[in-house]
Amino acid sequence: MEAIIMPALGQTSDEAYIQEWYFKEGDTVEMGDPLLSVETDKAQLDVECVADGILLKIVAAAETSVTAGTVIAYIGDEGETAPE
Repeated sequence: MEAIIMPALGQTSDEAYIQEWYFKEGDTVEMGDPLLSVETDKAQLDVECVADGILLKIVAAAETSVTAGTVIAYIGDEGETAPE
């Protein structure tokens, strides 16, 4: 199982606003897929998937702000269960 961590995207702020997830829980994702759209104080950009597998759980919902370094989702194999 792989924890997806919000990367540090801005130079002046550690916070990013999650605009939209492109996949839903249970979807198959591949490394390099655009996983979600985020907005920082300077730009809007996509965060890419860092592993192949199933999007097991979205921890940080769309339309919320998240600090860099925070777990935002879990990707794993079919049948695995993400932590609560």
